[in-house]
Amino acid sequence: MPTPPLVAVAWPKPDYVASLERAGASVRTLTPDAALPGALHGCDALLLTGGVDVDPSAYGDPDRHSTLELDPIRDEYELALAREALARDLPVLAICRGAQVLNVAAGGTLIQDIPSAAPASLAHSLTEPMDAIAHSVEVREGTRLRNLLGPAVGADGQLAVNSRHHQSVRQVAPGFVVTATAPDGIVEAIEKPDARFCVAVQWHPENFWRTGEFAGLFEGFVDAARRSSAGRAARDGSVG
Repeated sequence: MPTPPLVAVAWPKPDYVASLERAGASVRTLTPDAALPGALHGCDALLLTGGVDVDPSAYGDPDRHSTLELDPIRDEYELALAREALARDLPVLAICRGAQVLNVAAGGTLIQDIPSAAPASLAHSLTEPMDAIAHSVEVREGTRLRNLLGPAVGADGQLAVNSRHHQSVRQVAPGFVVTATAPDGIVEAIEKPDARFCVAVQWHPENFWRTGEFAGLFEGFVDAARRSSAGRAARDGSVG
């Protein structure tokens, strides 16, 4: 049997790992003591996971909202991982905080706290149960995200999602496009059209690995990782 593609993940939780393994990948857990660029050596893709907030200083905002929970070590490491993956055109899937990290790494900015910035916004942070539907998003036609999600998206472009975030994309990074928005206008997904695979979503598709509503997203990502692996093997003159 061919060797499964190797996906690098920092700060993984079980649902991320289960989603990747069900889609046919193997997982390498990264920690900050695995220095870059070597940490991604031999990896075929990068998954950026959910977690605490991104420090506004990373995108040039001198203010800091009182609600923020920060982890400077994680920020530094994941921003570096994202930039290295972008530079290599390594397939990237980014989820929740990961979407924010990816956008900042590529030169974009964030809304620090949605309820403060947009008081009339929807409730974007429904924490329990983790697969509870919080709201719908409209997924744009002709995007990679729409193609990956397939029949999960209704004929009207609507998709029901869970949601556990209070930050979101403000200024979209150069080279990226918005692929999904909530009814209140909050950006829910972005992608980089000219990349091998670079897709980011604000909701948590990994929480549905048992029921498969978002299986197409992980399968498409792992397929891209598999092609990345095959290309690397060809360049290295290796087999498998």
